[in-house]
Parts: sequence; C-alpha cells; structure tokens
Amino acid sequence: MSWAQLTRRAFLILSGTLAAGSVVGRRAVARATTQGATDARVIFRLSLRGRRGSKAGKLHNANLRFATEAAANAHRAHRGDHSRIVKIVVSADEFDRLFTGRNSEVADLRSLGGPVLVGDCNRNGKVSIDELVRGVNIALGDAPVSECTPFDRVVDGRVTVDELVRGVGNALR
Repeated sequence: MSWAQLTRRAFLILSGTLAAGSVVGRRAVARATTQGATDARVIFRLSLRGRRGSKAGKLHNANLRFATEAAANAHRAHRGDHSRIVKIVVSADEFDRLFTGRNSEVADLRSLGGPVLVGDCNRNGKVSIDELVRGVNIALGDAPVSECTPFDRVVDGRVTVDELVRGVGNALR
C-alpha cells in the first residue's frame, strides 16, 4: 500500500500512531541513557561446550531456552548433567514470543518458529506502512488478529497501543 492509497481516516490514525511512537521512543531513549536500561532481556540456556556430555544432553541443550536460571537448573537433560548455565541477551519482543505469550518458563525452539518483528505481517524482516495500517485496524476492531498475528506479541487475542508503538518503532529502524 502506498501513501496515495491511504484513506483519510487511516492516514490520521497512522500519523497519530507515528507521532505517539516518536514521543514514547524519545522518552525511552532518555530513560535508557539516564538509567542505563535497554530494551533487552536476559534468558538462559544450558551448554556443554568444552565439557564431556552425552548426545542426548547436547540435543536437549541446543533446543531449550529458559526464562530464569532456576528453570534452566530444573530442566537438565538427566541427573548428572554437568552443563553450564549460560546467559543470552534477547530483545523484549523475543522474550515475549518465547515466554510471556505462552505463559511458560521453558521454550522449546523445535516447536516455535523463528523470531518475528512486531508488526511484520508478511515476515520479510521489515515493517511497512500497510502493515501498520493493518495493525491499527486490528486495534480498532475492524479486522481480526489472525490478519496479522505478529502485532499480538503477548498472544492475548488483541492489539494494544503498546504493541502498535513497538510496530512503529520497528518501522522506523
């Protein structure tokens, strides 16, 4: 969809969302620089790198991610597994995709697809204007969430303003 194809209503909604996203983004950048905070989250995995271990342990470790260190320790491949617990830094969107949306502390990568940007409906790695308009229509109730599931980052069946702002932020990258 190009700018010429936008309706007046969609243009006003989109421009308001973009304006809100830029204001929120500036506040987040200011807060991050003053407090040292980022949009990153720490998750954990098990690793046998540099250690002896079974093939089952290696396969187990390759496919599981954990929200907490305690969850990683509780879900070892077997008793006697001496895998190290390793920290991984991921984006907040990826953390929500792995854990929050599924309400779990353990994520099996074999059953999940690859990472997706919030708002990237066609999953091409970019968020375009028509995808933002689609997200706004979903938020207004004019379209079902199934039309663009990447906007529903916490998998609650609706699109919130926070999710729209994240989509706008991804479009501005």
